[in-house]
Amino acid sequence: MELELFKQKFQSYSGLVLVIFIAVHLLGIVFAGINPDGFEIYASSLHSSIFLPYLEIALTITFVIHIYLTLNKAYKNRLTGNKAILRTRRNDYLGVLASKFQPLTGLILASFLIIHLFQLRFPRPGENLELTSLKNNLNDTHILILYSLASISLFFHMVQGIESGHRSLGFLSNNNSLKLRFIGRFISIFFGLCYLIMTFYLRFN
Repeated sequence: MELELFKQKFQSYSGLVLVIFIAVHLLGIVFAGINPDGFEIYASSLHSSIFLPYLEIALTITFVIHIYLTLNKAYKNRLTGNKAILRTRRNDYLGVLASKFQPLTGLILASFLIIHLFQLRFPRPGENLELTSLKNNLNDTHILILYSLASISLFFHMVQGIESGHRSLGFLSNNNSLKLRFIGRFISIFFGLCYLIMTFYLRFN
């Protein structure tokens, strides 16, 4: 029982770490749209940092463990039918939909991340060519669709993940559930929509 509780808490905290990364990454993308030259200087400086490899390793480990715990939880919920949670959400159609599609949205996001890494990390683009490389990739219609699906999947995944995380950490109660749900979905819409907008902005500018 203690192990299961530890897994739930670690899944929630690892999700929080990934949300912070997503926020920082979004700031970089917006900066790229506003000031392309400044972004290239920032990207070159970041890639030359001695701390970056350690940060990437930590993020990779966090991401892999988060995927494992999410799939493990989804599998157990499927075995039990997840009836308790679905009953509490009987009027929350978006929450039910996000919960049902969580494994699929997670798979889309994982596929996107792997492809994105091979586009911009293995190998890295030449100096001052990061944004150019990204735009060249987005010229491929299949890649544009993948990036768009990833943005939509991010929204659904965060809808499920934020509420589930609060529940696992014991922060969700009858008194604050609607408030936390509203805040969580606002954050989910914000990130998903921003990434989707920036995908098309960078593609056509």
